[in-house]
Amino acid sequence: MRRFLSLILPLSLGLVLVATSCDPDGPDGGSNDAGSETPADAGGDAGTDTDAGTDAGTDAGTDAGTDAGTDPDPEEPGDPCALTDPQPSTCAYGSYCGAISSTCQRVRPPACANFNKFPVSWDPATSTGPVTYAAEQVSLVPDGTDCPSALPMRFQVRVRAYSPSGALPTTASELSKVFSYVNPNGSYLSEASQFSDIVTSGDLKNTEFVVSNCIANQPSVDLGFYFEEGNGLCFTVTK
Repeated sequence: MRRFLSLILPLSLGLVLVATSCDPDGPDGGSNDAGSETPADAGGDAGTDTDAGTDAGTDAGTDAGTDAGTDPDPEEPGDPCALTDPQPSTCAYGSYCGAISSTCQRVRPPACANFNKFPVSWDPATSTGPVTYAAEQVSLVPDGTDCPSALPMRFQVRVRAYSPSGALPTTASELSKVFSYVNPNGSYLSEASQFSDIVTSGDLKNTEFVVSNCIANQPSVDLGFYFEEGNGLCFTVTK
């Protein structure tokens, strides 16, 4: 009996040890899971995610290239031009030769409130009317003689324009039929008495003249100028 017990006990202990060392849920198995899976997942995710790089490179390069290469204008603002030529020199219709840089500059669309109630339909791609491209303040002074008390200040502004077809007005009477001063409230004035110092040149394709009228006594006032079938131009006079 003792001999049988001595044989059974070693066999039992051996089976228990073998079963314990093969247990997949033991501490060693858990350590293997963590060590083999986590580094592979982290490295794979970080190394194979290409969305950020692709998006940044494609969007920036495509947008910049498309915007820069598809400008429909015949010439880009900044092209050289000659101030000795009649306007617009070598610039496209809707642009003018800038006096400071001697380069082509686009005429800006009117952004002042004067044209909110005096809408202007003008497109340099399809229009052919006169282009009012510049204005210069001559004076802004009190006028108690000809201006009403509600509008005690008189401005004088020199306006410049060109027309590809020529036939620009040479007298105040003619000018009053095609040119308007637009008030801040959207009303407009075309009286001949507000025009003076009219100089027309270049086969009647270039003109400059002085516009004078009464305005409110404020530090600055937005003025609007408009040639019939042409663009609107905003200009601010200041004290």
